[in-house]
Amino acid sequence: KSIARFEERYPHIEVRLENIDWSLYFQKILTQYAANVAPDVAMMGFQNFQSLAKRGALLPLNDFFAETPGFDINEYYKEIVDAHSFQGNVYVLPRDIAPISLIYYNKRMFDEAGIPYPDGTWTWDFKVRPELREKDFLWVVRELTKKDGGGKTTRWGYAPGWPQLLADSFALPYAGEPVDNLEAPTKILANSEKHAEAYQFAADLMNKEKWVPNNAEVVNVLQTNTRAMFTSQRVAMFQSGIWEVPNIRKVLEPGKTGFFDYDITWFPAFRDGSRRYTTGGSGYCILSSTKHPKEAWLLTQWMAGPEGMKDLAESGLAQPAIRSLSLREPWIPGPNTPEPMQYPKNRIVTDLSVPHVTFGPTADYWPEVRDLVNARLDGLWNGETTAKAALDRGVAEGQARMDAILVEQNLPPFNWWIGLALGAVVIGGMLFWVYWPERHVKTTLREKQESRTAYWFISPFLIGLVVFTLGPMVLSLLMSFADWDVILPARWRGMQNYQEAFTGDPRFWVSLRVTFVYTFFAVPLGVLGSLGLALLLNQKVRGMPLYRTCYYLPSLASVVAASLIWRRLFQPEGGLINTIIYGADGKGDFLGLATFLGRYSPTGEPVNWLGNEATSLPALIIMSLWGIGGGMVILLAGLQAIPQHYYEAALLDGAGTWKKFRNVTFPLLTPSLFFVLITGVIGSFQVFTQAFVITAGGPGDSTRFFMLHLYNQAFTSLRMGYASALAWVLFVIILFFTMVQFKMSKWVYYESEVK
Repeated sequence: KSIARFEERYPHIEVRLENIDWSLYFQKILTQYAANVAPDVAMMGFQNFQSLAKRGALLPLNDFFAETPGFDINEYYKEIVDAHSFQGNVYVLPRDIAPISLIYYNKRMFDEAGIPYPDGTWTWDFKVRPELREKDFLWVVRELTKKDGGGKTTRWGYAPGWPQLLADSFALPYAGEPVDNLEAPTKILANSEKHAEAYQFAADLMNKEKWVPNNAEVVNVLQTNTRAMFTSQRVAMFQSGIWEVPNIRKVLEPGKTGFFDYDITWFPAFRDGSRRYTTGGSGYCILSSTKHPKEAWLLTQWMAGPEGMKDLAESGLAQPAIRSLSLREPWIPGPNTPEPMQYPKNRIVTDLSVPHVTFGPTADYWPEVRDLVNARLDGLWNGETTAKAALDRGVAEGQARMDAILVEQNLPPFNWWIGLALGAVVIGGMLFWVYWPERHVKTTLREKQESRTAYWFISPFLIGLVVFTLGPMVLSLLMSFADWDVILPARWRGMQNYQEAFTGDPRFWVSLRVTFVYTFFAVPLGVLGSLGLALLLNQKVRGMPLYRTCYYLPSLASVVAASLIWRRLFQPEGGLINTIIYGADGKGDFLGLATFLGRYSPTGEPVNWLGNEATSLPALIIMSLWGIGGGMVILLAGLQAIPQHYYEAALLDGAGTWKKFRNVTFPLLTPSLFFVLITGVIGSFQVFTQAFVITAGGPGDSTRFFMLHLYNQAFTSLRMGYASALAWVLFVIILFFTMVQFKMSKWVYYESEVK
């Protein structure tokens, strides 16, 4: 609606809207900018704008402010303006601010428990204070939690939008910021005694008291999110930002089945009255590549001004960044607000929260460092380690990476003339390797003409090979010696990328270990499974083509779809695999597997396959058997190519089933087995989609495959140079194992003399 009204107001300007998935949004903007096809105006958050501003990809807006009559940046919340500023310039005009201090609460559950609704004056401490009753947050959470006779939680008193939100809500007012400087951090403080105490307290509420669901229970057990838990009345209170309102309104419509009265309050203050909340917030920026800066500013000012904010306020999606608009209708419900839009009514707490918000570190390198720290917290949320141990390890790895990043800022520029010369040497070496052995071969004039004609015929392929394969490979090799983010000019790093991989990157060896373990188990299981299926389906039975098709189809299915199916199968409660092992009542012990898996589930509950570091990788290995139909088809073709007279001769010699398999089938099938083995090993070293979709590398890096690590370095951390080095390391590893397999292929039988 905002864009339609803008085009009516400015008929000479046509706006083309491009919607992008938020999870890929920043990478897409960077890619578009690098390709010179970036939009004129883009939505941008405080977490990412500095990366673009440092690279000269954003226009500073201060001059536009000065040239626009009646525009006053002071009308906006100062907190959100400062968060989108860098070195004195504002690069993003804020459209909203979103304190993550809001607790949505179910009034019906409060009424049933006889607890007054929160009025915002409650506080929290590290212990329950029953004498304060509803003024004590922990007392309220405990009273609203329900458990069955066996002590299993059936309704949680409180749930954060994500586990670390609760920990940060405790840590910020009690321990302070996690770094020394928010705009340009140089030291991580998140493993201080106070931070560890706050994080451990949050984890204990999840895993010991069980008043709060842990992440594994939400994602893997319930297969949902905490907002859905709130709307389905499985949790009494739910903490998040105001952006949850539109989705909650869709489910909880007044007068409809399932509706219950709800409202919001803010997260309690610490016992001394101090408050500190994390926050969201975004706005609109102008890309420096725009050819229409004036028109882009008009659109930016419109979308991040009263007109655009009005639509956001009516939807309930975002609190206006202009404070005066967040203090009146349609943001604050009033007499003219329709009933469905009245909920939640206490939206004034969004304004009250703003003075207490922190945007956290905004440096462009912080997301990469933060991910290293947070990756070690999975075990904490699942009760497998302590906060101090997790934070010490994560901070050590994050600090090492941040120190390296700060040193890298002074690297010299990459010398492209030397790079081109090296590229020419590489290509020349390839040509020399191909043509040198043929230098003494004498050919007739006719043969030379035929050779030239042949080259003309294959020239399209050769051109494609050079442009789309050899060219990128050479560029990748050159970039493996550089620091490059596809926007700024590359800088020379020499062998430091490779040195970092082998000595400085804590995830390099972890990802290699995960990949090797997966290969060691998944490939033999896949080959044996394919062989077993091929032998089973190589029978002359009516309907056999149908059976073959059924077993082959899964290998053709989308890996993403298959991953989602298997995530459901591995669900701890209600998943098919655990139902078989533990039975429908959870008390079974199929083939003794429940007893064996008990070591990975100390609580006695069904094992959480995808939420446990010890079982997540085995789960993906089991999932790999889903695709054995592909190898089965190749081996089936090999079986059917074996001449029948060999079996007839073996039968005359008195050979039984096993001897026929060992002396006839297996030797003649070895070429097909060798092919399946080679391709299986190569494929296992390139596993990506399964881990990306199901576990995202977690928990605790237990499924961080090498390709996933490479992808994150390239497209999340924007370290194309380092990612290129990782790609070449992987290339060498695959080449080495392929050559080893060929060297050890004497067991493969070929009827011809040449292999």
